[in-house]
Amino acid sequence: MEDTASDNSLPFGQGASAFGSDPGDEDDYNPERRLSLDLMHWEPITHVYDVERAASPAPSYVSMKSDDWLNDRFETEADEESPTCITTKIQLDRQDSSASSCCSFCSDEGQEGESKSERKSQKKSCSQPSPTPPLKPELLKDPNEKRHPALTVEFTFKALQSCLQKLAADELKSFKRILWERYPECFRDPLDGFDIVDVVDKMLEICDIEVSLKITQLVLRDMNLKKVADYLQGLCKRNEVRYELKITLKRKYENIYEGLAQQTLFEAVYTDLYITDGGNAASNSEHEFRQIEELQEGRFDKKEVLSCRDIFNPEIVKTRYIRTLLTKGSPGIGKSSAVQRFILDWVDGTAHQDVFFLLPLPFKELNQMADAEIGFMDLICRLYPEMKEVDNLEFEGCSVMFICDGLDDCNVPIDFRRTAYWCDQSEPTTLKILITNLIRGNLLYSAYVWITTRPITINLIPPECIHQITEVRGFTNEQREAYFRKAIADKELAESVITYIKSCRTLYIMCHMPLFCWVVRNVLERELHNLPTGAEFPKALTHFYTKLLLVHISMRGQKLQTTQSKEGVLNDQDFVMKLGKMAFQLLEKSVFRIEKENWKECGLDAQDAVVTAGLCTQFHRERFVMYYEKVDCFVHPTMQEYLAALFVFLSFKNHGKNVLEGHKFKKFKKEPSLVDLQKNAVDKAMHAKDGNYDIFLRFFLGMSVEANQDLLRSFLSSTGHTLHTQEEISRYIRKKIKENHHPERNENLQMCLDELFPQIKSN
Repeated sequence: MEDTASDNSLPFGQGASAFGSDPGDEDDYNPERRLSLDLMHWEPITHVYDVERAASPAPSYVSMKSDDWLNDRFETEADEESPTCITTKIQLDRQDSSASSCCSFCSDEGQEGESKSERKSQKKSCSQPSPTPPLKPELLKDPNEKRHPALTVEFTFKALQSCLQKLAADELKSFKRILWERYPECFRDPLDGFDIVDVVDKMLEICDIEVSLKITQLVLRDMNLKKVADYLQGLCKRNEVRYELKITLKRKYENIYEGLAQQTLFEAVYTDLYITDGGNAASNSEHEFRQIEELQEGRFDKKEVLSCRDIFNPEIVKTRYIRTLLTKGSPGIGKSSAVQRFILDWVDGTAHQDVFFLLPLPFKELNQMADAEIGFMDLICRLYPEMKEVDNLEFEGCSVMFICDGLDDCNVPIDFRRTAYWCDQSEPTTLKILITNLIRGNLLYSAYVWITTRPITINLIPPECIHQITEVRGFTNEQREAYFRKAIADKELAESVITYIKSCRTLYIMCHMPLFCWVVRNVLERELHNLPTGAEFPKALTHFYTKLLLVHISMRGQKLQTTQSKEGVLNDQDFVMKLGKMAFQLLEKSVFRIEKENWKECGLDAQDAVVTAGLCTQFHRERFVMYYEKVDCFVHPTMQEYLAALFVFLSFKNHGKNVLEGHKFKKFKKEPSLVDLQKNAVDKAMHAKDGNYDIFLRFFLGMSVEANQDLLRSFLSSTGHTLHTQEEISRYIRKKIKENHHPERNENLQMCLDELFPQIKSN
């Protein structure tokens, strides 16, 4: 094992985790520098006496358990009749010790000034074994008292080492002398030639962990070094609190809630994410049929790829002076998963151990205290009751990190210009002042702060308060396949799912979003599991996008429940119709970028669509040197096409409007026919340039399927059987394929048939 004990840069408490190592790890901890317990040179003696044999040389402290061998070593003299009482012929001597044994005076050498009678008297007294003096209270240990799991050998070694390093040279010399003189039962030889590492090593080798801490504190206080003793005591107390905090975080974050609050074990599904350094990445605009230049990357599209363990990397933090990190990303792209991975790595002790206290501050929980005045430490203790044992968070060697997840969820209006400065941790004030000054650095300047948010709220924080920006961008091609292989226990089924999504280009592209991957897995894991041998599952899209829409609408509803002011908030149906109308109008113009006037024309609030529902996103693109433009768009171009198709479908089903023709159906001849509307859509897609309506057409036809209408029933005024309609429009599509007037559209028309009949097909 590496010599971690001599590395002062390593943090305290690495061994305090009950999750990151096996129970036997404490036995494996063995600093390299160890002194042997060599006996001193003894002069030959003429008189030999029977004395009880001393205990065997102490085992290395790495093998010690709670039952200290000292308790057995210094017991009163055993019954001489006991078969376990063994004697040996040795002489004990300890030079220059005030507690020397009387036997050290029995040698004939060096006693010239004494009379023979005196020597005889001394020899006679030495022949009688003297009673063993009782142990000092600090050396005694209650066998029923259990050691706190946080008190490991590794932590104790580092704590004692750090404590002794605070002593001046003469103070350290006095400490070693007092330690040797006060505890002759433990230390046989003087400690003058020992350095700090050797002293700590010797204490832990001879004494138990608790005993080493006790005698160190007592000696320091006797030397009037109260501050150093308090430092050691504070480290131990904080280490226990840290252990309890890790248990709380483990219980809170060991599960992940995918989609509509479906609980899954985090480790069973988490896959590494695509994270880049820098926050000007454009939205993913990869499309099956077109190139969307207005959503492409800006001038600098090369990004440094990071992993979760690179976030707040100690080396990067020191070289770049990073205190506050902001991570942004579109809805459902994996920001909270990255935070959860960071927290669990810290809890398990596998990474980020330079941080002593990790304190997540989710804005969803902070919103519940938005109206109350509270002190900063009271706020921390309310979220994490175990922190009540700590009076403050500013303590040498105990770095603190806060994770403010979901700034876009915050109901408190963040305004750095109009918020007072605040640095008192105990005085009550508003949550707005506490959060703002924590980010500013007025509260706990030495603490690290990590903030996650959707791009639209990134401008709430002044640039001077942010030292680094990263962006979560979902999955790469390899990562999305790794997700399905990990999340689906049946390996053969997992490969079938991957093969399926690869066969559908649009589906594969959209799986860059972890949230969409969950939707796909949720559907396919059930459907493909029951797939008959030799059958082929059709490549339909509408069902997946409809489920994704419902997830976002559910998220919108949950956020609106915590909103204080609900005036002017649209209900779900009106919101979807207005957003779909804007999507359709932009699609008509072949535009995928949302301008400010587009929001106004449709009566929508960008905050509602981008933040609350998460169906739209925002990014900043560098157009010229030092000039960035803000770009609003849908989370993906295909989501715009889906919402546009949904608007056309709902307009007809709920209001009898043919939006494609721009007029209302006449009532006097016959009832409006969905088939007529679908034929209009097919013709429109056939004559469009560059496949502008190909994906739109697939979504629109798929919405006529009864199963998809059942999912959309909360938005529909009525639903009904549509088999006759499906058969009629399918005949029309086959006719168009046979005529072959637009051969470049035939492949997409064939996919439209898959949307109309999403049943299992036999080969």
